[in-house]
Amino acid sequence: MSNTGDQGSTAEADQPVDGAGYGPASPSETDGTAREKSLGVDLCLSHPELILTDAIQSSPDVTVRPEQMVDDGASSFLVIAVAGETLDQFETELERDSTVCDPVVLDWTETSRVYRIEVADSAVRVTPSLVRAGGRVFDMEGTGGQWLVHAQFRSRSALSQFRSECSERDITFRLDRLYWTTGEANAGACGLTADQQVALETAHKEGYFDVPRGISQAELADQLDISPSAMSQRIRRGMDQVIGSELGLSEE
Repeated sequence: MSNTGDQGSTAEADQPVDGAGYGPASPSETDGTAREKSLGVDLCLSHPELILTDAIQSSPDVTVRPEQMVDDGASSFLVIAVAGETLDQFETELERDSTVCDPVVLDWTETSRVYRIEVADSAVRVTPSLVRAGGRVFDMEGTGGQWLVHAQFRSRSALSQFRSECSERDITFRLDRLYWTTGEANAGACGLTADQQVALETAHKEGYFDVPRGISQAELADQLDISPSAMSQRIRRGMDQVIGSELGLSEE
């Protein structure tokens, strides 16, 4: 999945104002003018029957990123990229996870594997609800028994609708970051946002990228006074932006 960085500002959308949604209304919600902004969000979602919850909960150091979903009319297949230090343990738990079946290894290295899995009918899915409410997913990461979601919604009411659907299905919904996107280009090095640049500079300075690591992601989050999930997202998307910029790769 391509990412869009952390464009926009949290300052104008950091507090809910009424029961209908979050933050100030965008121009198109108040005066009928052309839509120039949409709502960017970082969410944390959890539920015992969300896809792969048991497997990712059993291996806290492992991260799972969906790459492709295919539905042939009879079954739904998901391709996932898995990275971490306890991949054998994760694979054992993957075989036991009731939300998926028939895992097949497509590719592997010492620290990562790619699987094709079939999604069980009983698994709880959130992406259809998110899209139906008026949103789109830019990036998802499963870690520690929960899913971190970087998404965009057309309005506050669309986000409120998705949150209501999560509540009705007993899906735990945590809003980590909320901001209006402006479509303006990032101004930092390699196109990084200010938050991403600070996160990467701090991680480099403190030895996060050393082998072995000189500091944990949770400790970095404490230093910057942000949540561990927000730290993970800034580092991941920042690294993706740097690699894409330095290698001249398209975001598509």
